[in-house]
Formats: sequence, structure tokens, C-alpha cells
Amino acid sequence: MNLKAVVWYLVAIALFAMAGSTVAEAEEGGSTSSKWRFGGEMNSFYTDNVAYFSAAQRLSLREDPTQPLLDIAPSGRDVVFEPSVFVERTFQPIWGALELNVRAQGFIYTDKTEFNHGTYGAQLSQALPSEAILRLRYHYGPNLLLGSHTESRLGEARIGRERVTTHFGTIELEKKVRENVVVRILSRYGTRTFNEQFAQRDSKFWTIGAHMEWEIRPGIEFMIGYHYERGLANGRKQPEFGEDTSSFTHYVEAEIKVRVTDKLSLKFGADLERNSYTSGILDDDFRGALDKFYQGEFEARYALNDAVDLTLGYIRGQGKLSFERDLNVINTVSFGSAFRF
Repeated sequence: MNLKAVVWYLVAIALFAMAGSTVAEAEEGGSTSSKWRFGGEMNSFYTDNVAYFSAAQRLSLREDPTQPLLDIAPSGRDVVFEPSVFVERTFQPIWGALELNVRAQGFIYTDKTEFNHGTYGAQLSQALPSEAILRLRYHYGPNLLLGSHTESRLGEARIGRERVTTHFGTIELEKKVRENVVVRILSRYGTRTFNEQFAQRDSKFWTIGAHMEWEIRPGIEFMIGYHYERGLANGRKQPEFGEDTSSFTHYVEAEIKVRVTDKLSLKFGADLERNSYTSGILDDDFRGALDKFYQGEFEARYALNDAVDLTLGYIRGQGKLSFERDLNVINTVSFGSAFRF
């Protein structure tokens, strides 16, 4: 484990210890108007495709499933650590329970440290009448390295490191429609800004989606969701670059959770993402291109006690752009621990 990972871990433990005393003091004082919660995770991964790793981890309905990938991802193996912490406070105003959550997450690479990065987010949840919840979320992912590659456009060859910064906001409405069925609808809007060498890929995007969670019977839950996204790149207005990465995206995720015992639960998931590029620029590789990515996931979670869980997981994904020759594959094994107070 490298030094940064150790520092993150020690910071997380310190926060957890502070959280325990804070909550205890609040309970002893008899406060019911608000409550603090702290928690976090320390996960470790072995992956055989560094360039795809971050995007594969965010291939989720509640994350950023359309995070960009390098056109031709170089293969590389590494051990990665993911420390994350959150701070949460609940309030009880007269109009309904209100919850604020702030979260920070890092990916720390043991060998390929140029890929190190963090993401930050905040969520505000407001309880509504008739068992409904309104959520507002904000996501910030600065200066993420996608990789290095050669790009040839209009006779000019350029070699550079491609980096992207992402901002997006989400509004989500959740409603319990039956005793064992919850549905959500959401919309999000955001921007992706690339470094100067790839500025034609700067884009704005909007997403609409619907999710359903169904408790089939006690201990067995099924979830499915769909997102439709439209991305509009600056390249559509700058044909001199010879590239337009604007696209339509369809993303589907299905997941089933099974509680085997009071302490052990298993999760199985599958993801499908399909990008259809809409470039109208002649000789652009993205003209009429398709990008498909499939991923399967497994996770086992064991509750050591009320405050600590252990997790073991495996992810396999594969995909390619239609103008690529080779299929890109990622295999990732994970082990982690989750803390909450």
C-alpha cells in the first residue's frame, strides 16, 4: 500500500472515531431535531486494464455510467486503493425529514500513479407526502486522466495525455407505489471539459431515466433501470478539427440481491451501454460509429458487526468501438471494508 493510501485510511479512521463520540453526545443530550452520521470505505482492487478501471467502477445507475473512455485503451495492470468518506446530517423540520450527505472518494494507483484522481459529491434529500422523496445531487470529477494516445485528424498527428473534468447535477423523485415496489425517475444535466489538445470533445449532456426496485420476497430484491442520454460536443461546430463525438446513449442495469443469512448477502449485476455517434463530418472516424460495452458484477458482503462490513467482488467487462480492431476487456477483483457510525 502506498503512502497516500495509508494517509487516507488514517484520516477515515479518525473521522469514524470522532463520529462515534459526536453521535453519542447527541443521543445523551436527548436531541431529536438533528443527527450526525459518519462513515466510509477502504477498498482494494487488482485490475488488468488501468485505462478502463475508473469507468467500469462508475458503471452504475447512481454513479456516472457514461464517463468517457479512451478511443483505444492501452492495457495495463495495477493494484488500486479506493478510500472514501461521507458526512451526513438529518434534520426534522415541520415540513418533513431533510437529509444532507457530502462524500469524497479517491482512486490511488500503486504503480501507474498518473491515473490517481478523486471525485466529490453532495446530495440533499427531502421527504414528501405519500411516501415520496425528492433528491438533488451534484457530482464533481476533476482532471481525470483517460490515457495517452496518438490522434490523427486532417493530416495532423498529435500525441497527448487526454484528461477530462466532469460536472453534473441530478434531480430525482422516488415514490413507493406498493408495499414492496419503489420507482424513481430522474433527470441530469452536465458538462465535460477536456484539456486543450482534445478541446473539440468538450461537451454538454442531459439524461433522463427510470428505475424500479422490487422486493420479490423477504431477503430477495431485484432492481432494473434505464438511462437515455444525449451528448453534444464542440466538434459539431468546429469541423476544422475533423472530429465530432456527439452521441445518443442507451444504458441499462439489472441487479439482484440475496440475503443468505443475517450477516451474509450476495449481489449479482449486469450492465449494457450503447453509444451511437452522430458526426456528420466526412472522414471522421466517429461518423456512423457504435460503441458497445457489457459488464457483469458479483459482490459478497459480510457484516462483522453493526458498524463494519467486509466485501469481496469481481467485475468483468468488454467492449469496443466499431472502428477498432481489437476487443477491450477488463477483469477486476476487489476486497474492501465499509464503516458506519
